[in-house]
Amino acid sequence: MDNANNQNTALFWTGLVAMVGALLVGIGEFMFQYSPRGGYEGTDYLYFLDVSQWRLTVGHFLGVLMAPLYLIGYWHVGQMLRPAGRWISASVFGLGIYAFVIGNVWLGGRVNLALVVKARETATTDQAPMLSQLLQDISAHNEPFINIVRVLILIVSLLMAWGILTGRSYYPRWVIAFLPIILLIMIFVSYVTIPSIGGYLLPAAMNIAHFIFFAISTMIASRLKNAR
Repeated sequence: MDNANNQNTALFWTGLVAMVGALLVGIGEFMFQYSPRGGYEGTDYLYFLDVSQWRLTVGHFLGVLMAPLYLIGYWHVGQMLRPAGRWISASVFGLGIYAFVIGNVWLGGRVNLALVVKARETATTDQAPMLSQLLQDISAHNEPFINIVRVLILIVSLLMAWGILTGRSYYPRWVIAFLPIILLIMIFVSYVTIPSIGGYLLPAAMNIAHFIFFAISTMIASRLKNAR
């Protein structure tokens, strides 16, 4: 009984830490990427021109320093899935933490893009082409990381769905509607269909999706803790 109580308490607190982590990383990413004009899909990164230097600096360090809390979050999710099978639990945990290690590399590299965009605005006619080429080179080494993260989150979400559908995990089946990949797709759709709302969500889309999922998971873990 004591072991079960300790496990359920750990599930609750790690879920809470994951929520805080997703929230803080989301605030950081929003700070250094949000632009009222949008245009996040553009390869010119002009939206960074609307980001002040203090927002860029604070958002960069806040996001990068808080991102490791996602590792705790995926331990939490893996344990919530453990009754459905150890291989599912281990796979979600392993792929989840790998995804966010790669994601933090991507996150930390955004500041380089922003600084080059800002420098290009004040560059001379001779310097501008060189900075544009540098921007393209940095982008080519940065953008693939976020695509890898998205693919991994798709795989992780499918594994979660499989574990939840068995009916043996701690998650009720309705949680499938709130898996990270589902929420991420909904945010992207909102950016296209309702830009007045989606424009605020897209800069921190991955974090918003995970904050909602972690919040639901923590609520369920709280019920487990209180049921003992």
